Amino acid sequence: MWSVQNIRFLLVSLMLISSFIKSSAQHAVSIESSINIDLQLLIDSLVQEGYTQKMFPGLASAIFWNDSVYYQSIGNASLDTNVPASENVFYQLGSLGKLLSAIAVLQQVDQGKLDLRTDISKYLAVSEGNKNTFNEPITLHCLLTHSCGFNDVNIGYMAKDLDQLMPLVDYINSANPGLFQAPEKDINYSNYSYALAGLIIEKITGSSFESYISENIFNVLGMENSTLNFPAAYEQSVQYAKGYHKLNDEFTEVQIYPRHAIPAGSLVSNTSDMGRFIRALYNQDNRLLSEKSWDLFYTQQFTNHPLLNGYAYGMEQQNINNTATWAKGGMLPGMLSNLLIVPGEFAFFSVINTDDDAFGEYFFKALFDRIHPNKILSKQAVDLGPVTKYTGEYRDKRYNHNNVEKIVSLFRGAFYVNSNATADSLFAFHNGTYHAYIPIGDGVFQNTNLPYENMVFKESEHKTMTLYRNLNIGGLSIPVSYEKTTWYNSPTFVNEYYAIILLIILSGVLFFLTSVSIRVIRIWHKEFLTRFLLPLRFNLAFNAAVIFTIIHTLVGPIHLFKNLQTYLFGYPTSFKISIIIGYLICFMTVWLGFELAEIWKNKHSTMLTRVYVSMVTLALFIHIINLFYWKFI
Repeated sequence: MWSVQNIRFLLVSLMLISSFIKSSAQHAVSIESSINIDLQLLIDSLVQEGYTQKMFPGLASAIFWNDSVYYQSIGNASLDTNVPASENVFYQLGSLGKLLSAIAVLQQVDQGKLDLRTDISKYLAVSEGNKNTFNEPITLHCLLTHSCGFNDVNIGYMAKDLDQLMPLVDYINSANPGLFQAPEKDINYSNYSYALAGLIIEKITGSSFESYISENIFNVLGMENSTLNFPAAYEQSVQYAKGYHKLNDEFTEVQIYPRHAIPAGSLVSNTSDMGRFIRALYNQDNRLLSEKSWDLFYTQQFTNHPLLNGYAYGMEQQNINNTATWAKGGMLPGMLSNLLIVPGEFAFFSVINTDDDAFGEYFFKALFDRIHPNKILSKQAVDLGPVTKYTGEYRDKRYNHNNVEKIVSLFRGAFYVNSNATADSLFAFHNGTYHAYIPIGDGVFQNTNLPYENMVFKESEHKTMTLYRNLNIGGLSIPVSYEKTTWYNSPTFVNEYYAIILLIILSGVLFFLTSVSIRVIRIWHKEFLTRFLLPLRFNLAFNAAVIFTIIHTLVGPIHLFKNLQTYLFGYPTSFKISIIIGYLICFMTVWLGFELAEIWKNKHSTMLTRVYVSMVTLALFIHIINLFYWKFI
């Protein structure tokens, strides 16, 4: 039988156990709440610091954590009207729209209407953007992983206004840039690839791409404020954020134009809708995709090297502080957006209305230093001997190899690799500072400060060198392929040494003025410097070639670099005129060559004069070769 003492002991024990369980439960809730608050407070403090340091005019963000969405905004969406940033203001999100394109393709794969490894010529006519001179097929797999090898398309990528915006099929047919290398060789980011994938969606579904996305993604997720159609009143409406360039802590407004390649990135949305979108991505919402397709969406499908980031179908692999995450960024003139998925933890979306990426670099590094401090250690360096064969000037392979973008790419995507004094390791300048890289394998180098960053070099059978690395843009990285430049197409040669060729040709103006002056004086003094004169036909050819070269340089190369944005709408009239002048230079220089042979044969003028005009003629021939090489003719 139980005594009163035993019963009392039992009751006290039960009360203590109950109290302990209750205390533990309260403690568990308190920990969970503190994590919610800490993440919000951490992000808020980083955002506040960025705003205080004038890194951006305004920011809007959404955090998905523990099945809840939290919104944060700071600053102004428009500086001239003082419209505050908020979850209701609309932003241009650029390439974040590629996630919609990838989901649309995978939806059709789920329905059995598309196959990721089938030649896309099965879905499109030959003229519709799939011009291929290689044996390997163009597939949806290479389109979604940016590995098809398409020439990049920048000229004619935008429209000045909505009236000039082309239907997707017309844009695909007019741009149709072809491939510069075989599919699935390496990664070269391509807006055109995603535009082509969007056209396939239109062909398969019989619906416009915009309508398909609205019906099958926006409506499904309740994203009532999102669109792929460029708003007609974007610049006038206070509902839309304005974009800004940053220079010396000052923000200057820039105009944002509609883009023909809508599936490549024309998403317009607000943070309220993007909160719904990141919830769906994080939870892998089965209303959008099957479990199998979500696996494809979050599994690496292509990479340049196992130590580098790669692509899933739409998402970009990330490795911040050796933490595996997925992300997608969007950049437009005046806008920078980011979407980050940390599996099993949280999802984050943010947009700032400037294209300066200083805040992104600061924010994501500081965030992960707090929540996931770097755990990877530098590896032991291996002895490769002298590493000078890897040094040199490299350029991003993402350009159109068939037009004048070739020369622009030298300066837009230039990357310099140097060796240290003992030539046993490398260093390179990027992200605002110099980084040292030690060899950890044949052609593989590890960053000594950021050991999760690597450079990988690959030499082809033709002795050309390719460099692979992760390029940090706005705090997130994308895999990039570079090619080593030769002496004649390097930034140093074009920017410095080629000026000597142009100066030699330009000196022909002095020769022209001198010969004209001598001929004028000879009107009164018939014998004045007669022995210095060259035949009139030679003078005509020489002077015409020099003058046409000067005019061509002004309306061709110089106009190109001074007015790069103009070319986004297509070739301007000045460039078309420059092509005609270029052919005139060719004609005059060939004529000059024949006349030069005559003056040497007949020993006209002095030896010094003949040597000089020969030097100018040679410079003109070299210039013509370069005009053809750089596609100015």
